[in-house]
Amino acid sequence: MSFRIVVAAVVVGTALALAGCQGTTSAAPTPVQSTDLTSSDGGFDQHAVIGVVLEPGEDSLGDDLRSRLSAAGFRPDVRVAATDGAAAAQRTAVDQLVHRGAKALLVRAVDTSALTGVIQTAHDAGVVVVSLGEPLPTSGTGGDGVSADYRVPAEDDQADLVSAAVDVVGSLQRGEKPSTD
Repeated sequence: MSFRIVVAAVVVGTALALAGCQGTTSAAPTPVQSTDLTSSDGGFDQHAVIGVVLEPGEDSLGDDLRSRLSAAGFRPDVRVAATDGAAAAQRTAVDQLVHRGAKALLVRAVDTSALTGVIQTAHDAGVVVVSLGEPLPTSGTGGDGVSADYRVPAEDDQADLVSAAVDVVGSLQRGEKPSTD
């Protein structure tokens, strides 16, 4: 074997080894690009976990969302905050759902400003955040404009809100940009 062949083999082997060491250091739970969703982003699995974080006393809304999301083939994880410490409970719920691998979060916030940090964490993990009702905070670390990716306006009729929210999740799952406010 000639010296050139040996050197070429070593160079190729080293390049391949180094290429295998490169890449992301943390795996985002979803291929959907938060805040820049296009059909080319790919969506997510139909049986994905969809997190739902609601205000205290919204058990009926939680039940309706759980039922409709399940019927659409998703695995909803619904968290209704307790009355005491509701803002902290919602922050914890968002954080837990992100770590559980939720692909999208539907959030109806008690205190929108209390969620700024965890919304940033969700975005960093690639989770698409949908605000139910009021917009979520638009200021984050470094003034980057962190907020929900989409907003479903509060409806007078709970059935309309649930239907619109499930439609948004369905669009996200297909990798389509949903039509929302």
